[in-house]
Amino acid sequence: KDILELLEKRVKSRFSHRQIYLMNSFDFKQYIRIFKEQLSLPAKFPDEYFAQKWNKNVQYLSEDKAVRDMLQNLFHYTKDLRSLHLLLMLAVSNVTVHHPLITAADLQEASKQYRMDSRANIVHGLSVLEICLIIAMKHLNDVYEGEPFNFQMVYNEFQKFVQRKAHCMYNFEKPVVMKAFEHLLQLELVKPLERPSVRAQREYLLMKLLLDNDQIMDALQAYPNCPTDVKQWAASSLSWL
Repeated sequence: KDILELLEKRVKSRFSHRQIYLMNSFDFKQYIRIFKEQLSLPAKFPDEYFAQKWNKNVQYLSEDKAVRDMLQNLFHYTKDLRSLHLLLMLAVSNVTVHHPLITAADLQEASKQYRMDSRANIVHGLSVLEICLIIAMKHLNDVYEGEPFNFQMVYNEFQKFVQRKAHCMYNFEKPVVMKAFEHLLQLELVKPLERPSVRAQREYLLMKLLLDNDQIMDALQAYPNCPTDVKQWAASSLSWL
């Protein structure tokens, strides 16, 4: 803000006022507290009785397992508080005279709307090979309970799918698959957990997928001409390991 004040009016008018908050280091317990603070009504609210009722409901929501699971997913996806604010705004927009208190269902519906975000929309423009790599990572996440993976593990998972369903998917050479994987990195759908070194082999760098299962399945439903076998592979609860 101080830097903006130093700019000429001509420059300031052309400057993007988007603010980026860095280094959010709070844990999930603090995130829940922020959730409650953002939703709660202040003590000076004109209708004291309604404020007490509203705040009591907010406390109840913060303890609800379904709500906490949904917030946990958002917390792992991004700690950016603007995402939380957007989620709460979507939920609060459902409040009416006949529906005066937010419910867990409101928050889950808001979460569903939020999931149709930029990352999920990016999936619609990917190649079928890139979609398959995302599905391979989805299965690795399921099997190893969110532990980081590397390209070699993703490639092995993809190869097992190709061998079982060879008629619907071309068996790409490994360098081609690596190039597709690197494209996912560029799109920030996958994030490396360590800085690549000159000596490190790219195949074994630890990675994390930045899409959750619901985002992947939602995106696949809207993906044009996605092979049926690929959709079935994504929906399978069993890994091909």
